[in-house]
Amino acid sequence: MLKAKKLLSLLVAGALAASMLTACAGSPASGTAGSTVSGETPPTVENKERVEITGMVQQSRNYAGLQAMVEKLEKEENIVIDFQVVPDDQFDNLLQMKVNSGEAPDLIVYQFPQLYSQVNPEEHFLPLDDCAWQSKVQAPELSTYNGKSYGFVFEASNGFQAMVYNKTVFEENGIEVPTTTEEMYAAADKLKAAGVTPFVLASDNWIPQIWMTSGFMRAIGVESEVQDMTKKILSNQAKFSDYPVLGDVVDEYLSFFPKGWFNEDYLTLDYDGALERLASGEAAMFMGATEIFSAIKTQYPDTDLGMFNPKFKYDNGDVIAVLPTSAGVAVNKDTENADAIMRVFDLWSTPEYCNLYFETKPGDPNFEGVDGRREDMDETVQKIYADYIDQGKTVTEFDQSFNDVQPLFANTLWQYFLEAPYKGDMTGAEVMERFQQDIAKYQTEKKVEGWT
Repeated sequence: MLKAKKLLSLLVAGALAASMLTACAGSPASGTAGSTVSGETPPTVENKERVEITGMVQQSRNYAGLQAMVEKLEKEENIVIDFQVVPDDQFDNLLQMKVNSGEAPDLIVYQFPQLYSQVNPEEHFLPLDDCAWQSKVQAPELSTYNGKSYGFVFEASNGFQAMVYNKTVFEENGIEVPTTTEEMYAAADKLKAAGVTPFVLASDNWIPQIWMTSGFMRAIGVESEVQDMTKKILSNQAKFSDYPVLGDVVDEYLSFFPKGWFNEDYLTLDYDGALERLASGEAAMFMGATEIFSAIKTQYPDTDLGMFNPKFKYDNGDVIAVLPTSAGVAVNKDTENADAIMRVFDLWSTPEYCNLYFETKPGDPNFEGVDGRREDMDETVQKIYADYIDQGKTVTEFDQSFNDVQPLFANTLWQYFLEAPYKGDMTGAEVMERFQQDIAKYQTEKKVEGWT
């Protein structure tokens, strides 16, 4: 009898393990959102069992479109997703704490593929390779780790990094969009004289680093050389000091502080406060990305904003930095709601649901048939797409290129970008040398090839 019970337990455990390994194998076909496998009319929401799913999302990625998709699920499917919205500067630490303690929620919304540098997907996430919606995915590389997919990713790309500017402030001060470094510097002086902060900066350490993650690769200027540099540095075949132009990028950023082009309270002003100043006209420009531009437009719809590709002294050619990344959702492998979550992803991959994601945030959908509403993008954004993205005049940003050491960024390099201006004791070259030491320690501890 005991042997029979033990055998039954093993069979049940094996079946559960198999179902988790092929989480999507029995999920509905990705046709219309209101259909079932058998073609029968689905039950009304009143007759559907209520399912509650937990999740966590960064505050900056809690988009209106995502909220609309969640609300539609509850209304039509009786599936409730309770997202804990976490401030960006607290998210990474909280995520690590929850994962390490076994208290991670069912769903984690994060940037892909960067999430894989924070959490080992093979240990903690449910693979999604067998899901029917995978056939519609446009950029599978964003969710792939060691040949398997561990994420439901919304966009094929997060666009590009460029300068967001307040059109009204420019017009009121007689400023045209700068097309050279000299013109941008002259505009900054003119704005400062008029009592307007030329460039607003926030204390959230992922904000100042945008200047460098874009600038480093613009200074290299050619994608093949970007990838070659990345490979050599990460494998200990070269050092940052072999590319002195990287230090020049930091130095140009640092030179803005004594000129008074940044707000004096950059160490205390948070991200939301920076966006408010840009929208109100207290500040004129913000170094950001299309994702941030969309967020500001959503939060301040009456503000007339635009984007332009700024020109810097260190630029090597006329290129723009792009972000082959996207917000997406990973599934905790220990979730008890796997079936419901697979149903959610089936629905979310359809235009009926996924179009909602782009209603207030036009972009580049990761699913075939979804309308990214590119025609609704601001004309200045469309122009950059036409002049740079469509022409292939791009380089991959530093953070994505160096994703293997991404866990270091927040507590080392990004922090140096905040500390260097007020401490005044580091040049650009010294900042990069300090980060070189961080990489050496990290790669050596991980026993990466070339470092042992």
